[in-house]
Amino acid sequence: MNTLIDFLNSHTSIRRFTGQTVTTEQERLIVTTAQRSPTSSNLQAYTVIGIREQATKDRLAKLSGNQSHVAESSLFLVFCADLYRISRLNAQRDYPFTGEYTEPFIVATVDTALVASRALMAAQALGLGGVMVGSIRNDPAEVSRMLNLPAYTYAVMGMSLGYPEAPGKIKPRLPLEGVYCRERYSDEQFAHAIAEYDVTIDKLGYLKGQETKSQGYPNFMGVYSWSEHTARRVADMSALSLRPHMRPYLESQGLMVK
Repeated sequence: MNTLIDFLNSHTSIRRFTGQTVTTEQERLIVTTAQRSPTSSNLQAYTVIGIREQATKDRLAKLSGNQSHVAESSLFLVFCADLYRISRLNAQRDYPFTGEYTEPFIVATVDTALVASRALMAAQALGLGGVMVGSIRNDPAEVSRMLNLPAYTYAVMGMSLGYPEAPGKIKPRLPLEGVYCRERYSDEQFAHAIAEYDVTIDKLGYLKGQETKSQGYPNFMGVYSWSEHTARRVADMSALSLRPHMRPYLESQGLMVK
C-alpha cells in the first residue's frame, strides 16, 4: 500500500520526450486501465482518440498555442465528453434524449476528466511521462472538424505521452488546510495556507521569469508569489485565457442548451 501511495504522490508533468515509441500494446493497456475509472451510472460518457499521425499532431500543436510537446509526443490522446453514443441508443428506441441539459454535460465532463487522470497514471506506471493539454479548447470547432466529432461531444483535454527525456520535478501543492475542510466549508485557514505556500514556491524558484503580464502591473513592488501569479491569471481578460467561444461552440454541439 505504501508503494502505491508513493507512486500516486510522485506525479509530475513531462513535456520533453525521447524518440522512443509508445507501443500499441502500451496504448491499449493505458486506455483499458483508464476505462476502470469511476463513471456516473455506468454511462461511460466519453471517447478517447489516439493520434500518432505527425501531420495531425503538428496541427494540434499549433492549435494548442504552439506547444512543441504535442508534436513531439509519441502518442497524443484526446479525451472527449461523449453523449452522442447514448443519443443513438435513445434514437433506436424512440426514447426522449436529454443530452442538451446541463447536468448530462457535467456528468460527461466529469467522466472524461476521471478517465484522463487514470490514463496518465497508467502511462506513468509503464515508465512513460505526459502532460494534460487544456489548450486543445483554443479552437474547439477546428478540433471537432479535424477529429470528426459528432453532435453531443467535445474535446475536454489532450494528453502528450512519451518516454521522459529527463525526470520531472515534483511540484509542491497547497498545504492541506488550504484545500480541505471538515464538516462544512470554511476559509479560516486559507490566508495562513496560502502565505506558507507562497514562501515554498518562492524558495523553489518555480515562478522566476514567468511573471504574467508584468506590463499591466507597473506599480507592483512585492514578491511575485503563487498568489500574485494566480490572481493575475484569473484577472486575465484575454480571449485566449477566457475562451468565450466555448459556450456558443458547446451549444452548437447540442450541449448545455438547457
